[in-house]
Amino acid sequence: MTVLVVAAIAYLTLALILVYAIDNLVALFFPDAHSAMPLNFPTLEKMMAASRKYYRK
Repeated sequence: MTVLVVAAIAYLTLALILVYAIDNLVALFFPDAHSAMPLNFPTLEKMMAASRKYYRK
């Protein structure tokens, strides 16, 4: 039973390392040039105004 637990933990550890490595490779080849939408104060004001406009209709 102990061998099974150790094997499961080792398998999960290797899987996490593999996912982390693939994530870093993808980030290397496809860098995130900009965030999707920077939320600064004017942007939030515009979103709230649009929300109120469509809520009234």
